[in-house]
Amino acid sequence: MKKIFTLLLICVAIISVAQEKIPAIITKPGALAALKGHIQGACCSEDAIYLSHVEGIFKLDWNGNVLKHTALPKHTGDICYWKGRIYDSLYNDVDGENNIIVLDDDINIVGSFKTPGSGCATVHDGFLYVGTGPRDSKPHRFNNITKFTLPDCRPVATMTLDYGVETRYAAQCLASDGKSIYAVFYATNGCDPCVILTPDLKVVKSVRFNGSTGFDFLPQSRNHGKNPRCFRVKHIGDWHVPTTKPNPVQVRIDFFEVVDGKFVNITE
Repeated sequence: MKKIFTLLLICVAIISVAQEKIPAIITKPGALAALKGHIQGACCSEDAIYLSHVEGIFKLDWNGNVLKHTALPKHTGDICYWKGRIYDSLYNDVDGENNIIVLDDDINIVGSFKTPGSGCATVHDGFLYVGTGPRDSKPHRFNNITKFTLPDCRPVATMTLDYGVETRYAAQCLASDGKSIYAVFYATNGCDPCVILTPDLKVVKSVRFNGSTGFDFLPQSRNHGKNPRCFRVKHIGDWHVPTTKPNPVQVRIDFFEVVDGKFVNITE
Protein backbone atom coordinates (compact mmCIF):
# COMPACT_ATOMS: atom_id res chain seq x y z
CA MET A 1 0.00 0.00 0.00
CA LYS A 2 2.87 2.33 0.87
CA LYS A 3 4.51 1.66 -2.52
CA ILE A 4 1.27 2.43 -4.36
CA PHE A 5 0.89 5.70 -2.44
CA THR A 6 4.47 6.66 -3.27
CA LEU A 7 3.89 5.89 -6.97
CA LEU A 8 0.75 8.02 -6.91
CA LEU A 9 2.70 10.94 -5.42
CA ILE A 10 5.36 10.59 -8.12
CA CYS A 11 2.69 10.54 -10.85
CA VAL A 12 1.04 13.65 -9.41
CA ALA A 13 4.44 15.41 -9.29
CA ILE A 14 5.18 14.46 -12.91
CA ILE A 15 1.76 15.70 -14.05
CA SER A 16 2.24 18.97 -12.14
CA VAL A 17 5.61 19.56 -13.77
CA ALA A 18 4.18 18.73 -17.20
CA GLN A 19 1.36 21.21 -16.66
CA GLU A 20 3.86 23.94 -15.83
CA LYS A 21 5.58 23.65 -19.21
CA ILE A 22 4.98 26.50 -21.67
CA PRO A 23 4.94 25.91 -25.45
CA ALA A 24 7.67 27.68 -27.42
CA ILE A 25 6.61 30.62 -29.61
CA ILE A 26 8.03 30.62 -33.16
CA THR A 27 7.41 33.40 -35.67
CA LYS A 28 6.19 32.48 -39.15
CA PRO A 29 8.65 32.45 -42.08
CA GLY A 30 8.78 35.92 -43.63
CA ALA A 31 6.98 37.64 -40.75
CA LEU A 32 10.19 39.46 -39.76
CA ALA A 33 11.00 40.70 -43.25
CA ALA A 34 11.68 44.19 -41.86
CA LEU A 35 14.41 42.84 -39.55
CA LYS A 36 17.78 44.62 -39.75
CA GLY A 37 20.57 42.80 -37.93
CA HIS A 38 19.81 40.61 -34.93
CA ILE A 39 17.19 41.08 -32.23
CA GLN A 40 18.59 43.59 -29.73
CA GLY A 41 16.13 43.31 -26.88
CA ALA A 42 12.65 42.32 -25.75
CA CYS A 43 9.88 43.28 -23.36
CA CYS A 44 6.24 42.38 -22.85
CA SER A 45 2.88 43.46 -21.53
CA GLU A 46 -0.15 41.34 -20.69
CA ASP A 47 -1.27 41.66 -24.31
CA ALA A 48 1.87 41.75 -26.44
CA ILE A 49 5.55 40.93 -26.89
CA TYR A 50 7.90 43.60 -28.25
CA LEU A 51 11.19 42.88 -30.05
CA SER A 52 13.72 45.56 -30.96
CA HIS A 53 16.33 45.30 -33.71
CA VAL A 54 18.97 47.68 -35.05
CA GLU A 55 16.52 49.90 -36.96
CA GLY A 56 13.11 49.27 -35.47
CA ILE A 57 10.70 47.44 -33.19
CA PHE A 58 8.12 44.67 -33.73
CA LYS A 59 4.88 44.12 -31.83
CA LEU A 60 3.75 40.48 -31.57
CA ASP A 61 0.79 38.78 -29.95
CA TRP A 62 1.38 35.92 -27.53
CA ASN A 63 1.06 33.41 -30.37
CA GLY A 64 4.01 34.97 -32.20
CA ASN A 65 2.00 36.76 -34.90
CA VAL A 66 3.52 40.08 -35.95
CA LEU A 67 0.95 42.85 -35.39
CA LYS A 68 3.02 45.88 -36.34
CA HIS A 69 6.52 47.16 -37.11
CA THR A 70 7.88 50.67 -36.52
CA ALA A 71 11.16 51.89 -38.03
CA LEU A 72 13.53 53.79 -35.71
CA PRO A 73 16.86 55.58 -36.15
CA LYS A 74 19.72 53.16 -35.61
CA HIS A 75 21.35 51.88 -33.43
CA THR A 76 18.34 50.68 -31.42
CA GLY A 77 19.10 48.69 -28.26
CA ASP A 78 17.19 46.92 -25.52
CA ILE A 79 13.63 47.88 -24.55
CA CYS A 80 11.34 47.75 -21.52
CA TYR A 81 7.62 48.19 -20.83
CA TRP A 82 6.11 50.28 -18.02
CA LYS A 83 2.55 51.58 -17.60
CA GLY A 84 1.60 51.55 -21.29
CA ARG A 85 4.92 52.97 -22.45
CA ILE A 86 7.96 51.33 -24.08
CA TYR A 87 11.39 52.79 -23.33
CA ASP A 88 13.98 52.07 -26.02
CA SER A 89 17.69 52.87 -25.63
CA LEU A 90 19.12 54.27 -28.86
CA TYR A 91 22.56 55.29 -30.07
CA ASN A 92 22.47 57.49 -33.17
CA ASP A 93 25.30 56.39 -35.49
CA VAL A 94 25.14 59.70 -37.38
CA ASP A 95 25.54 62.29 -34.62
CA GLY A 96 26.77 60.03 -31.81
CA GLU A 97 23.96 61.05 -29.45
CA ASN A 98 22.38 58.67 -26.94
CA ASN A 99 18.64 58.80 -26.43
CA ILE A 100 15.74 57.06 -24.77
CA ILE A 101 12.90 56.81 -27.29
CA VAL A 102 9.45 56.56 -25.69
CA LEU A 103 6.66 54.72 -27.54
CA ASP A 104 3.08 53.88 -26.65
CA ASP A 105 1.86 50.27 -26.49
CA ASP A 106 1.06 50.34 -30.22
CA ILE A 107 4.71 51.37 -30.89
CA ASN A 108 4.01 54.95 -31.93
CA ILE A 109 6.78 57.38 -30.90
CA VAL A 110 5.54 59.78 -28.21
CA GLY A 111 8.78 61.29 -26.86
CA SER A 112 12.55 61.10 -26.42
CA PHE A 113 15.24 62.05 -23.89
CA LYS A 114 19.00 62.47 -24.20
CA THR A 115 21.07 60.19 -21.96
CA PRO A 116 24.77 59.95 -21.04
CA GLY A 117 25.18 56.53 -22.64
CA SER A 118 23.49 53.83 -24.66
CA GLY A 119 22.77 50.18 -24.12
CA CYS A 120 19.81 48.52 -22.50
CA ALA A 121 16.89 49.41 -20.29
CA THR A 122 14.57 48.07 -17.62
CA VAL A 123 12.13 49.56 -15.11
CA HIS A 124 12.21 48.62 -11.43
CA ASP A 125 10.07 50.21 -8.72
CA GLY A 126 9.24 53.20 -10.94
CA PHE A 127 12.84 53.95 -11.95
CA LEU A 128 14.44 53.41 -15.35
CA TYR A 129 17.83 51.65 -15.41
CA VAL A 130 20.01 52.08 -18.51
CA GLY A 131 23.35 50.52 -19.43
CA THR A 132 25.68 53.48 -20.01
CA GLY A 133 28.96 51.93 -21.07
CA PRO A 134 31.71 51.48 -21.78
CA ARG A 135 31.20 50.58 -25.45
CA ASP A 136 34.72 49.18 -25.70
CA SER A 137 35.11 45.85 -27.55
CA LYS A 138 38.24 45.03 -25.53
CA PRO A 139 37.57 42.63 -22.63
CA HIS A 140 36.72 44.38 -19.35
CA ARG A 141 34.96 43.52 -16.10
CA PHE A 142 33.58 46.95 -15.18
CA ASN A 143 30.41 48.59 -16.51
CA ASN A 144 28.16 51.55 -15.73
CA ILE A 145 24.40 51.52 -15.17
CA THR A 146 22.51 54.78 -14.70
CA LYS A 147 19.24 55.16 -12.80
CA PHE A 148 16.61 57.64 -14.11
CA THR A 149 13.33 59.00 -12.79
CA LEU A 150 10.13 58.34 -14.73
CA PRO A 151 8.37 59.60 -16.72
CA ASP A 152 10.73 62.57 -17.19
CA CYS A 153 13.98 60.54 -17.43
CA ARG A 154 16.16 62.63 -15.10
CA PRO A 155 19.41 60.89 -14.07
CA VAL A 156 19.55 60.02 -10.36
CA ALA A 157 22.78 58.05 -10.00
CA THR A 158 25.38 56.13 -11.96
CA MET A 159 26.96 52.99 -10.51
CA THR A 160 30.16 51.34 -11.75
CA LEU A 161 29.84 47.58 -11.42
CA ASP A 162 32.58 45.02 -10.97
CA TYR A 163 30.78 41.80 -11.83
CA GLY A 164 33.83 39.56 -11.69
CA VAL A 165 33.94 38.29 -15.28
CA GLU A 166 35.38 39.73 -18.47
CA THR A 167 32.88 40.92 -21.09
CA ARG A 168 32.76 43.06 -24.22
CA TYR A 169 30.83 46.32 -24.74
CA ALA A 170 28.13 47.58 -22.36
CA ALA A 171 25.31 45.53 -20.87
CA GLN A 172 23.19 44.12 -23.68
CA CYS A 173 19.89 43.44 -21.94
CA LEU A 174 18.37 44.42 -18.60
CA ALA A 175 15.26 43.00 -16.93
CA SER A 176 13.59 43.02 -13.51
CA ASP A 177 11.54 40.34 -11.77
CA GLY A 178 10.17 42.91 -9.30
CA LYS A 179 12.81 42.11 -6.66
CA SER A 180 16.15 41.89 -8.48
CA ILE A 181 17.67 43.37 -11.63
CA TYR A 182 19.30 41.11 -14.23
CA ALA A 183 21.98 42.37 -16.63
CA VAL A 184 23.20 40.20 -19.51
CA PHE A 185 26.58 40.91 -21.14
CA TYR A 186 28.46 39.63 -24.17
CA ALA A 187 30.93 37.01 -23.03
CA THR A 188 34.52 37.08 -24.20
CA ASN A 189 34.09 33.34 -24.68
CA GLY A 190 31.44 30.73 -23.91
CA CYS A 191 27.96 31.35 -22.57
CA ASP A 192 26.94 34.96 -21.82
CA PRO A 193 27.08 36.01 -18.15
CA CYS A 194 23.96 37.31 -16.41
CA VAL A 195 24.68 39.50 -13.39
CA ILE A 196 21.98 39.57 -10.71
CA LEU A 197 21.81 42.93 -8.92
CA THR A 198 19.99 44.48 -6.00
CA PRO A 199 17.81 47.57 -6.76
CA ASP A 200 20.67 49.77 -5.54
CA LEU A 201 22.95 47.98 -8.07
CA LYS A 202 25.00 45.82 -5.73
CA VAL A 203 26.20 42.59 -7.35
CA VAL A 204 24.57 39.48 -5.85
CA LYS A 205 26.01 36.84 -8.19
CA SER A 206 26.91 36.09 -11.80
CA VAL A 207 25.33 33.12 -13.59
CA ARG A 208 25.38 31.87 -17.18
CA PHE A 209 22.38 32.64 -19.39
CA ASN A 210 22.40 33.27 -23.15
CA GLY A 211 19.93 36.15 -23.09
CA SER A 212 21.86 38.83 -24.98
CA THR A 213 19.40 38.83 -27.90
CA GLY A 214 16.43 39.68 -25.71
CA PHE A 215 14.67 38.45 -22.58
CA ASP A 216 12.09 39.74 -20.13
CA PHE A 217 10.06 38.56 -17.16
CA LEU A 218 6.42 37.62 -17.63
CA PRO A 219 3.67 39.90 -16.31
CA GLN A 220 1.92 38.65 -13.19
CA SER A 221 -1.16 37.55 -15.13
CA ARG A 222 0.96 35.13 -17.19
CA ASN A 223 3.30 33.93 -14.46
CA HIS A 224 1.65 30.86 -12.93
CA GLY A 225 4.72 29.46 -11.18
CA LYS A 226 5.89 30.02 -7.63
CA ASN A 227 9.17 31.52 -8.92
CA PRO A 228 9.78 34.38 -11.39
CA ARG A 229 9.38 33.30 -15.02
CA CYS A 230 10.86 34.89 -18.10
CA PHE A 231 11.16 34.35 -21.84
CA ARG A 232 14.24 34.45 -24.06
CA VAL A 233 14.48 35.27 -27.76
CA LYS A 234 16.82 33.38 -30.11
CA HIS A 235 17.20 33.37 -33.88
CA ILE A 236 16.36 30.39 -36.05
CA GLY A 237 18.71 30.57 -38.99
CA ASP A 238 21.52 32.99 -39.71
CA TRP A 239 20.59 36.63 -39.09
CA HIS A 240 23.59 37.71 -41.21
CA VAL A 241 21.70 36.47 -44.29
CA PRO A 242 18.87 38.68 -45.68
CA THR A 243 15.40 37.54 -44.58
CA THR A 244 14.37 36.25 -47.99
CA LYS A 245 13.93 32.85 -49.56
CA PRO A 246 15.11 30.15 -49.15
CA ASN A 247 15.82 30.74 -45.42
CA PRO A 248 13.92 33.71 -43.98
CA VAL A 249 15.02 34.42 -40.43
CA GLN A 250 12.60 33.46 -37.66
CA VAL A 251 12.83 33.79 -33.91
CA ARG A 252 12.02 31.25 -31.24
CA ILE A 253 10.87 32.29 -27.78
CA ASP A 254 11.60 29.88 -24.92
CA PHE A 255 10.51 30.12 -21.29
CA PHE A 256 12.50 29.83 -18.07
CA GLU A 257 11.85 29.82 -14.34
CA VAL A 258 14.44 31.41 -12.06
CA VAL A 259 15.08 29.06 -9.15
CA ASP A 260 17.68 30.17 -6.58
CA GLY A 261 19.29 32.43 -9.18
CA LYS A 262 19.45 29.73 -11.87
CA PHE A 263 17.49 29.78 -15.14
CA VAL A 264 15.58 26.50 -15.52
CA ASN A 265 14.14 25.82 -18.98
CA ILE A 266 10.39 25.15 -18.73
CA THR A 267 9.67 25.19 -22.46
CA GLU A 268 7.36 22.43 -23.68
